[in-house]
Amino acid sequence: MTLTAPTKDNRSRTDYKLISADSHLTEPGDLWTARVDKQYRDRVPRMVHLDEGAAWVMEGVPQPIAFGFTVCAGNRPADMRDWMRIDEMRSGGWNPAKRLEELDLDRVDAEVLFPNRPWQAVVANKDAALHLAMMRAYNDWLSEYCSYAPDRLGGMAGIPNRGVAEAVAEIERAAALPGIVGFNLSCYPHGDAVLSAEDDPAWAALEAVGKPIAIHVSLGDAMPFQLQANKLPGTVHFYDAPGRMLELIFGGVLDRFPGLRFAMTEVDCGWVPYFVDQANDNYLRHEKATLVGKEVARLPGDYIREFFWFSFITDMYGIENRHRIGVDRMLWSNDYPHIVSDWPYSWKSINAQFAGVPADERQAILAGNAQSLYRFGKA
Repeated sequence: MTLTAPTKDNRSRTDYKLISADSHLTEPGDLWTARVDKQYRDRVPRMVHLDEGAAWVMEGVPQPIAFGFTVCAGNRPADMRDWMRIDEMRSGGWNPAKRLEELDLDRVDAEVLFPNRPWQAVVANKDAALHLAMMRAYNDWLSEYCSYAPDRLGGMAGIPNRGVAEAVAEIERAAALPGIVGFNLSCYPHGDAVLSAEDDPAWAALEAVGKPIAIHVSLGDAMPFQLQANKLPGTVHFYDAPGRMLELIFGGVLDRFPGLRFAMTEVDCGWVPYFVDQANDNYLRHEKATLVGKEVARLPGDYIREFFWFSFITDMYGIENRHRIGVDRMLWSNDYPHIVSDWPYSWKSINAQFAGVPADERQAILAGNAQSLYRFGKA
């Protein structure tokens, strides 16, 4: 499962019909052991082969973490299991040439790529030097992977969260790497899941590089075994997103850095019209009593409409209410190769959901919005 970089794919793609705004890699088992300093190699995420199947061993996690449910898209129901051997997995997660074949099977033109299971252990590691080394190693590997076909594979670089100065340096470095189309914000740069003014230099750096920021499901540095014990994230994906948007709005971040753009990823969108109505109503009712509105210039819904995009896999309610959400703020995704993905039958699901939707609106949600936000096909 070592990545050997193949020759660059020279097939250009500019006519996008379907872009997944949220898909996942499967990191090669030696990603970190091959790239960080020798002093850290017994502490980084690494793959082991057990009788049950392949697993990640990660510092701070009491037991090996299996791959299965994050790599089993397209399997028959009988084969949907957590433990799998490497030879049972599709290799596109770490081999970009194979990944293009997998995209072609699903008739997906391009995808925005996020990390997989070991990522939370990288985010949660408290050793600042090791944390930064792992972040840099991942971003370098991600760039190499996506550079194979940058018009089809768009990488979301990680942002360090063990110090703002280090985060700024890595934002500036990673933004210049080929194949990087945006940044994956897993925890605030100062090292906490609660917004702080300390983070302002990082927001300034992100605004300056001009690439979008994704919050994938939620923020925080809980370890993988803690996330597995908490079933809420897997049941209701949008549980964290409303509060994060209000935090950014009322924290003044969007007023101070108006060039930022946020993709609230894998949180669906059908809830957005209700949330906007309630946020606006409560703001108007209570701003004078609580002074909650003193630090912002507009209604919460105005900020949401301008600064935020929302990705979904299946969301009939969101599609039906697309004009209240904003057709230009909706991003389709297939979450491949996770268990919830419809791969390789995404178009079957799409056609069922989008029946009666005008062609121009359908094109925007399925490809145009992601192409514009992440600048696919543009130098």
